[in-house]
Amino acid sequence: MKNSKFKLISFVMVAHVATYFLCGFIFMHLLGYDDYSLELLGFRPLDEINSAVLVLGQVVRGILKGFVVWWIKDSILGKKLAWLKLWAILVILGVVSTYGPVPGSIEGFIYLAPVDMPVNMVLSIFEVLLQPLLFSIIVAYQRKKKRDV
Repeated sequence: MKNSKFKLISFVMVAHVATYFLCGFIFMHLLGYDDYSLELLGFRPLDEINSAVLVLGQVVRGILKGFVVWWIKDSILGKKLAWLKLWAILVILGVVSTYGPVPGSIEGFIYLAPVDMPVNMVLSIFEVLLQPLLFSIIVAYQRKKKRDV
């Protein structure tokens, strides 16, 4: 793997992990996620989640995103509104248009029965939208800065 490819994938991985945990921490405290609310959506209780597996999972997701960013970098990064284009790709493919029925997606709207969710879980959509936004801004800014040098 070329040095520049490794650097970009590593940077994307770090940006993903950092924004994931930052947004998770902020929204967990801001919206007061609790085990009952999370279990309504099929999540495990927070004390059952292995921290090492959680971190490893986010590192793997970050590396996978790094490969995707590498593949599309020439057509998006360094261009006008790169952060917005990258964010739109992430939100459209990763949130709204997933291949499985998850809450907040088109498939979820079609196939999932309505669940009486607490307001804090409904508002968690802001976390799901903010994390890729911060990620996209950081990645696009880093690539623009790199090209300007």
